[in-house]
Amino acid sequence: MSEVRVKVWDGVVRSFHWLLLLSFVLAWWTSQSGMQQTHEWVGYFLALLLFVRLLWGVIGSNYARFSSFIFSPAVTLGYVKAIFSGHPGRYLGHNPAGGWMVLAILVALSITIVSGFVVEAVIEFEGPLLGVLPALSDHSAYLLLDLHEFMLNVFWVLISFHVAGVVLASVQHRENLVRAMVTGFKTARKAL
Repeated sequence: MSEVRVKVWDGVVRSFHWLLLLSFVLAWWTSQSGMQQTHEWVGYFLALLLFVRLLWGVIGSNYARFSSFIFSPAVTLGYVKAIFSGHPGRYLGHNPAGGWMVLAILVALSITIVSGFVVEAVIEFEGPLLGVLPALSDHSAYLLLDLHEFMLNVFWVLISFHVAGVVLASVQHRENLVRAMVTGFKTARKAL
């Protein structure tokens, strides 16, 4: 067996990953610093990132497509059990747990963006949904604001699990997954 370098993560996936990280930090910082206008613009950028990633998940390269990394719950549970036994299978693309993490992050991002846009329209009287939403009570609007703010906690949990998963997989498979997300390349074993 010999090892060959394989292009796994294309430029769209890598750019999305790192821009999402930077934008999340900027969104958090601007919300904490009272920079509401900048926070809203970062939200628009995150919405654009989400749209591109969802589109790329359907039409993108092999390892970018959702069909390549969303596994059944049974396969995912078997993979998680194998992690704890110390012998999970190696995947060039996202492993089953990583695939579900991507999905969880995209769902959390969607909820955060939509709730932010609704709050912006109903409470701030501005933004892309202004004039399109049916009238919401003040109580409902502030519940959505609470949801928007609560999603920060959800993201911290997801980020913690994501980082732990990357570290664990890097150790178990003896590969640098952070470098792979920078360069796009991983190693694969090829029969001679």
